[in-house]
Amino acid sequence: MTENNPLVTLCLLTHNWAKHLEKSLELLINQSYKNCQIIISDDKSSDNTWEVIERLQKKYPQIIIRKNVPTINTEEFFDVSVKHIPAEKNTKTYDILFNHCNSLLKSDLIKGEFIVFCHQDDLYQTDIVKKEVEFLLEHPEAAGVFTQGNIIDQHDLIIGQYPFPRDLKGKNIYTFSEIFGAILIHGNFLLTPSFMIRKDIFDKVGLFDDQGPFGGSDDLEMWLRILEKYPVGILQEKLIHWRTDGRGKKYNKLRTDKADYFKLMDYYLQDRQYIKTVTQKELRQYLYQKDFDNTLRAMNFLIKGQESEAKNIINHSFSFENFLAFFENMKLLRAKVLALKVILFIGINLGLGKQLGKMLYKFA
Repeated sequence: MTENNPLVTLCLLTHNWAKHLEKSLELLINQSYKNCQIIISDDKSSDNTWEVIERLQKKYPQIIIRKNVPTINTEEFFDVSVKHIPAEKNTKTYDILFNHCNSLLKSDLIKGEFIVFCHQDDLYQTDIVKKEVEFLLEHPEAAGVFTQGNIIDQHDLIIGQYPFPRDLKGKNIYTFSEIFGAILIHGNFLLTPSFMIRKDIFDKVGLFDDQGPFGGSDDLEMWLRILEKYPVGILQEKLIHWRTDGRGKKYNKLRTDKADYFKLMDYYLQDRQYIKTVTQKELRQYLYQKDFDNTLRAMNFLIKGQESEAKNIINHSFSFENFLAFFENMKLLRAKVLALKVILFIGINLGLGKQLGKMLYKFA
């Protein structure tokens, strides 16, 4: 490790990914920035993932391998064929990644000054490590740096761009208030597998809260905790191909409880009193996000035959503030959900809830 060429540790948790693992690893191994170590943790794969890892390690000595390390079974977390995981169980499966991160941070395996926690199914551009290291060397005040990214499907084809707020463009380093305000308006846009962080930051802010109440938003909780003390960077380049893998759809499938994201944001707004620092527009847009989510929850209640719960949500969801928030930030998806809300309101209040629920079930 040198001042101008710091060692970077790339950590990868994998499970039953033998068919695609070599491509993912080759992109990490062939980074233009060469001073890297790669730690691969395999969690009880039942295919030939382990054989692929061992073969690649013989070829590339910078690879360190760990077998059967996490203590929580990842089978359902990685299995996108599972149509529905109850929310309380899904919360546990998301903890797998953070349990893995914490176990590595507590070990003596990580030698790098900078760390990236990579996802097995994402594809990294060959310059991502180089550009992130250059940023952190140029901005010693920053705790870490994200990038923007493209969205790819199961065939590695680009099908979209990972969302990034227009109002944050034009700079590359941000404070807590800037990021928090933008999340209130737009939702979480921080691309976790792109994040490179200084290792010593964990000594100052603690590890991932893998046993906490925020489930799938444990990563966002960590980023906000860091941002309370340090700025972070976001490179205005798409340096990662993020794969849409169905986990988010599984999480929302027939979910009727409050999303982990809102549990976390409510904690920061209410318990940590950041509601006193945000603008009216930011708060209005956040409440609209909640209303958006409540419409989906009402639909799921109706599909499950819980008509009174669905009616209670829908009949309390129309307000002038929500319509104002809709017109402030109009999007096609928002328009579709607004149409769904109107259909639910009319159908339920005309006594057609059961029929509507059966019809919606076919499309859920």
